[in-house]
Amino acid sequence: MKIFYRNFLILFLLLFVSVDGFSQAIYPRNYFRSPLEMRLLLSGTFGELRSNHFHSGIDIKTAGTEGAPVYAIADGYVSRIKVSAYGFGKVLYVTHPNGFVSVYAHLSKFSRIIGDHVKGEQYRRELFEIELFPEESRFPVKKGDIIAYSGNSGSSGGPHLHFEIRDAAQKTINPLLFGFEVKDFFKPRILSVKIYPENENSRVNGKNKPVRFLTEGWGTEHRITGNPAITVSGDISFAIQAYDQQNDTDNKNGAYAARLFIDSAKVFDFDVETFAFDETRYINSYLDYEEYVKNDVRLQRTKIDPGNKLSMYNQLNNNGVYHFSDTLTHSIRYEVADVAGNTAVLAFKVKSVKPLLNKAETDTTRTPGFDFPFSLFHWDRPNHFNNGSIVLDAPKGVFYDSFEFSVDSAAMIPGTYTRVYRIHNKYTPVHDYMTLSIRPSDVPEELLAKALIVKVGDDGKSFSSAGGEWESGYIRTKIREFGNYTIAVDTVPPKVRAVNPGQFANMAGQKTLKLTVSDDLSGIASYRAVLNGKWILLEYDPKNNLMIYTIDEHMVPGKNNLLVEVRDGKNNRFYYSAVLNL
Repeated sequence: MKIFYRNFLILFLLLFVSVDGFSQAIYPRNYFRSPLEMRLLLSGTFGELRSNHFHSGIDIKTAGTEGAPVYAIADGYVSRIKVSAYGFGKVLYVTHPNGFVSVYAHLSKFSRIIGDHVKGEQYRRELFEIELFPEESRFPVKKGDIIAYSGNSGSSGGPHLHFEIRDAAQKTINPLLFGFEVKDFFKPRILSVKIYPENENSRVNGKNKPVRFLTEGWGTEHRITGNPAITVSGDISFAIQAYDQQNDTDNKNGAYAARLFIDSAKVFDFDVETFAFDETRYINSYLDYEEYVKNDVRLQRTKIDPGNKLSMYNQLNNNGVYHFSDTLTHSIRYEVADVAGNTAVLAFKVKSVKPLLNKAETDTTRTPGFDFPFSLFHWDRPNHFNNGSIVLDAPKGVFYDSFEFSVDSAAMIPGTYTRVYRIHNKYTPVHDYMTLSIRPSDVPEELLAKALIVKVGDDGKSFSSAGGEWESGYIRTKIREFGNYTIAVDTVPPKVRAVNPGQFANMAGQKTLKLTVSDDLSGIASYRAVLNGKWILLEYDPKNNLMIYTIDEHMVPGKNNLLVEVRDGKNNRFYYSAVLNL
């Protein structure tokens, strides 16, 4: 292992140089082969703007099917194996002599020798979800060895290979910087730009409200639709909406870099060369979060909130806020590029107006339905709220900026046990977990163990589990987003049934046994399956509500007794039994 780290350090001492381009480092471009034999068509790019995270690799299409052979991109050894019902599903990590680690995720299965080892460990531990860290000598691989097969496991939205390259510290790097061949002659597309007043005396077109402008054109000839006159005054920031597209695919993927120039001076430079996993949720500060939640529009802001610790900013003046105080016309130019260097340009002009000297026409709109007074929550210290009915504790680092926090309540929903508490609003992003405690109004003592906090949907009627336990007069849980919360109880056990009960009469020639599983509120917490009194491997696929047993030597000729126990988050249990004839 020391040799791997030594080689990694030598490589990066040699390669970290200042270059003229979007990347700050030169990566080996002829060292790795493709992880697939098929042409690389991407359904997702590195750093793409996803829900609550930047995409940490590239998603390679597999023609809509599972089972494509996945190859080791270079010599190395399998250093980590994980199987999960969520996230990456079945995933392999290969460490290479040059210090990089390649990652292959959402697999359908591993190669035979690796798969046999994983299955053996699952049976030994009697667990489906498992994580292994083999010794360096256990699974050495050569460049071009088949190590797995593509699939759709975990939280995948369809068959594909999620592929990553990381450094020895597990910081993920854009794989396309390593020379993988992806045909891309298309320039990104710019869809809109938004301009924001950043204090009470700032104005966009004479008002203290942000304005979003749609764009048209293509390539280097993007322009604001209708060529409107735009005036700005005081402290102003900007945001851009764009996507990229490669040849021979309809997918609208993420771009690589965005730059902003004011009067030919570069004032903002952001690219997705590399990032650490502990910073990925800062995407909610990088984006205009309210625009995203309201309209599903991802606008990339120039302004950096004080609690935003993203490392992907290369050049920034005054934290992405620019002051306009003269009476001149200024040229604004956005450049958006993909990793192949194709660049789109949006150019427009703004007329600067001298700022107001005191407050006027300030937008004082409050979130409808909330009562005054508001409490000030700070981004740089812990925050505590307690009104007797609810308690909210937010540690330092939970928020990206300071804001006026508010709480209100609405009438109780049938089937719940307290009023609905409207905790601030869903347009304010939250970086990490807060502790929410709600005092129940009328939960019978015998149901306290079944009580939980639920988040109420936008329809005001439906709700989903936020978890929680009874403690010192409150139901207490962790939440990571503001919204409407109340208390419900879950006394209903999960449900399990066979997809095709008729197959149980004759299992000869069958390859799998499939069960559907569902729960009405607190969610599936655990399960266990035994066949003829012995544990069997039942794979859980939550996105399809399936549990799958691949028939093996544990099913014997004649009658086999199957028993499956499933528990939800409130310890409600369901037992399913069946006789299988082989």
